[in-house]
Amino acid sequence: MISSNQLRFAYSAQKSFTFPDIRCNDKETLLILGQSGKGKTTLLHLLALLLKPEAGDVVIAGKSVKSLTPQEITATRAKHIGIIYQRPHFVSSLSVMDNILLSNYLANQKEDRQKACQLAEQLGFVDHLSKKTNQLSQGEQQRVSIARSLMNNPNIILADEPTSNLDDDNCQRVIQLLKNQSAQIGASLLVVTHDQRLKDEFSNQVFL
Repeated sequence: MISSNQLRFAYSAQKSFTFPDIRCNDKETLLILGQSGKGKTTLLHLLALLLKPEAGDVVIAGKSVKSLTPQEITATRAKHIGIIYQRPHFVSSLSVMDNILLSNYLANQKEDRQKACQLAEQLGFVDHLSKKTNQLSQGEQQRVSIARSLMNNPNIILADEPTSNLDDDNCQRVIQLLKNQSAQIGASLLVVTHDQRLKDEFSNQVFL
């Protein structure tokens, strides 16, 4: 479960955001919709503990993160959160498979090649596992990023524009996979996007 209370963040005196309170229980899904400039990515980074709020608090698995040390924040993120970034971040020298397995390594977990192959099959890029990530299209890179975020069975899945580079068929495939995976592992799923195609896929919605 993840929730926020009275979150506020400022990049400067001229650019600040005040966000509505968020709550997403285990096995629930939440769509956060907003146009460019409304702070969608900023909110996701606050929930992912990548940014520290100017005010307010984030609660993960029933525990406030306000008083955590930097080391505890890093450990909490690794243990509980799977992040799908708007622009995928890869190690260019590694293969697609090794980039996916990097999630296991960074969380001190055993490599799970079988799960990586299953996710690649479900997301439609199993034939590209031996390639380098720079040989993939933007849409394929996005799907690799999604697979990597699911490798450690996170309690919370945070997705930043996961369908923005996808056609309608792959958009539907990705959203269904995210919903199915989050339900299967009992995770909270939060998607931030401006993609209006997703409005009919989520019963719980917040507008920024």
